[in-house]
Amino acid sequence: MMTRISLTNARVIDGSGADPFTATIDVVDHRIVAVRRDGEAATSGAAIEPGTEVIDCAGRTVMPGLTEAHCHISFDNVVSMEAVVATQPEDHALISLKNAQMLMERGFTSLYSAAAAKPRLDVAVRDAIARGLFPGPRIRAASQEMSPSGNLGDIDNNYLQLPRSLAFAITADGVDEFTKAARLAARDGVDNIKINVSGDRDWGHMHADDTTTVIAEEEVAAVVAVAGPRKLMVSAHCTSSEGVKICVRQGVQVVYHAVHADEEARDMLEAAKDRVFVAPALGLPLTMLREAADYGLKWPAERFANLEKELATTRACMRDLHRRGVRVLPGGDYGAFITNPMGTNARDLEHFVDFLGFPPMEVLVAATKHGGALMQRGGELGQLRAGYLADLLVVDGDPLADIRVLQDHDRIEAVMIGGRLVKDRLAEGRRGVERRVAAE
Repeated sequence: MMTRISLTNARVIDGSGADPFTATIDVVDHRIVAVRRDGEAATSGAAIEPGTEVIDCAGRTVMPGLTEAHCHISFDNVVSMEAVVATQPEDHALISLKNAQMLMERGFTSLYSAAAAKPRLDVAVRDAIARGLFPGPRIRAASQEMSPSGNLGDIDNNYLQLPRSLAFAITADGVDEFTKAARLAARDGVDNIKINVSGDRDWGHMHADDTTTVIAEEEVAAVVAVAGPRKLMVSAHCTSSEGVKICVRQGVQVVYHAVHADEEARDMLEAAKDRVFVAPALGLPLTMLREAADYGLKWPAERFANLEKELATTRACMRDLHRRGVRVLPGGDYGAFITNPMGTNARDLEHFVDFLGFPPMEVLVAATKHGGALMQRGGELGQLRAGYLADLLVVDGDPLADIRVLQDHDRIEAVMIGGRLVKDRLAEGRRGVERRVAAE
């Protein structure tokens, strides 16, 4: 049965970067069929027809749904990687579904996964939502992190020998092992393969800090060689400058962090800006710096000083990449540590405005239009345009005046995914009169 919904009197932010305007948005089944600005005559097929459900959005903003570009639905406010391993797969799948639905309620209609904590967690949730078993966001499912031994995520240390079904990360060494790990991930049904190209801030004890490139270029090439013919994307944890260069040369599409990218690396990202995305993942280091004490974490002064230095370097790099036209997207490792809890993901939009200095409209474009491109659906997702999928939000407030309004899930009054209202706080107020008018 065909469904018709018209959102009237909407203040529209359409995701293109254009100024807001007032319009009626007509949705038929899964797609937007018309965006009719005030004063425009209803075109044939776009007029409000009998049986149309009318949602009066007067005083509210209607905008595309948000994309979370660095999502970990299976990272449930991690206290340690060992604790993640201790969660059994069946329980972990339910936790992952819970987190996906929570993000949907908070306005994230698309999730690009940056790694799963166990095999097939993302895949199982994605498929259950796609089959209609549960409401939920669109998901590009990821593999576990694949890392050389002695790097971020390697907690085996030659002693535990954790089975793949429980391991936080898959350790691989050499072309053959990376090839096999990538092929197994493809067999699992993932959309994205995640590799750890560099070390990280807290892995100096393994001689793998955030300036260190830990992988061989031929190992990255091996993963890309598996992904390419299967039309999978490759994402990289990559803080080191040389790592960024390897990623660009080998065709990695998503570079996370890119903290230490030097001038040459930034030139390369700029040259590849039509095929590459960068997501700095600001949420985690900012909350570690600013809020560690709130969680009872008593770290030495040196660690806070290092975080301040890292963030200053990140800010300079991201501002430069943005100036060069590289698509820099919000998404900040939410759930990956207790200071940065799952569900607070919209804080990254505020970080882009207040910390990086991006104009609010450009942040919204990054989280919507560019997010649709990241999801590999740029021609039908991330904007409010005729023919596009009807993934949208009704917001009580103006995100351009105060980007923080998107952090208040009570003010995200309606969420639509593919023309279906999966959250609707406005239903009670419109029962009766508006439906009768539409039926006349």
